[in-house]
This record gives sequence, C-alpha cells and structure tokens, in this order.
Amino acid sequence: METEAIALIVDEPIAGHFYWVLQKQDGSDCRPIDAAEGPMPTYGAAMMAGIAALQRRADARGESQTMH
Repeated sequence: METEAIALIVDEPIAGHFYWVLQKQDGSDCRPIDAAEGPMPTYGAAMMAGIAALQRRADARGESQTMH
C-alpha cells in the first residue's frame, strides 16, 4: 500500500481567525489538498478540526488500522 505524506498546518491570517490546511508534498512544492471552510476561534480548535479531517481521509483510504 502506498502512503502519502500530508502535513497539517494551522494558519492565522487575521488575528483570532485560525484555519487548518492539509498539504501534500508534490515534487519540490507543497500543494493544499483540503482546508477549513471557515475560521476557528482558537489554534487548538483549528488543530483538532484538522486532525479530524486527516483521520476522515485515512478512513476513506482504509488506513485507519495503521494510524494509532
């Protein structure tokens, strides 16, 4: 099974507005593959929402047994 490296980034482009972004390495570039639809009130909330999105992605690929 091929695995892909995905990074979870939390960005705060405006003070108090946190967004999670999932990025995939594509050669020498990183490209976004999923992102928050709207801002979260805290860094922690954005991080947890991003982790949930990453888990949904793994579940959809059938990799939930390999993520502990």
